[in-house]
Amino acid sequence: MKIEKLKSLILRPFLAGLIALAVGGGLFIYYYCYYENPSVASYVITGAIAVMGVLAWLSTIWFLINHLLRSKVKNNGQLVKASYVSHETHVSAAKVNYYSITYKYELNGKEYTKKSKSEFVWKEVLTLRAIKEFNIKVLNSRVVLDDDLEDLFEKNKELVKLEQQKYDEAYKQVDNLLRNS
Repeated sequence: MKIEKLKSLILRPFLAGLIALAVGGGLFIYYYCYYENPSVASYVITGAIAVMGVLAWLSTIWFLINHLLRSKVKNNGQLVKASYVSHETHVSAAKVNYYSITYKYELNGKEYTKKSKSEFVWKEVLTLRAIKEFNIKVLNSRVVLDDDLEDLFEKNKELVKLEQQKYDEAYKQVDNLLRNS
C-alpha cells in the first residue's frame, strides 16, 4: 500500500547479495586453487554462502518489480477515498511494531474492505485513524496510498495527539485494573 523509496528498498539486498557472492566465490577459489586438502564441508559452506547471495539478488528483483507495479498504480490508478476501519500488529523488527490497517472504499458502486500488509509504524497508524479518510489509488485490484503520511501528520498533529492520549488513558486503566486484581 505504501510506496517506499526505491534506493532504500533495493540497496540492502543488492549489497548483501554482492557481498555474499564475493565471499562465496572467493572462498571457492581459495579452496579450489590454494588449499591442499579441502573438505566437503568447505565447499558446502561456500555454496551456501553463494546461494544466499543469489537469493538476496532475487529478492532485489522482486522488490524492484513490486515497486514498479506500485508506481504504475500511483500514476495510472483511479483516485478513491478510503476510510480507516481498524489496525493490528503481528510483526515486529528491531523493537518496532509494524501494523496492518483494515480500510474500506467504494469503487463503481461496490464497497470493498481490504487489509494492508504490515508496513505502517505507530505514528502512521495514529495519523490514519485520526483523519479517518485518506486518498488511495486503485488499478486492477491493486491499491496504493496516495497521500503523503508525513504531510498528513504535520497537518493533523492535534488530532493525532488526541488519539495518542486516548490510547495512553486506556493503557493506564488496564494497568490499574491489573494492579488492583
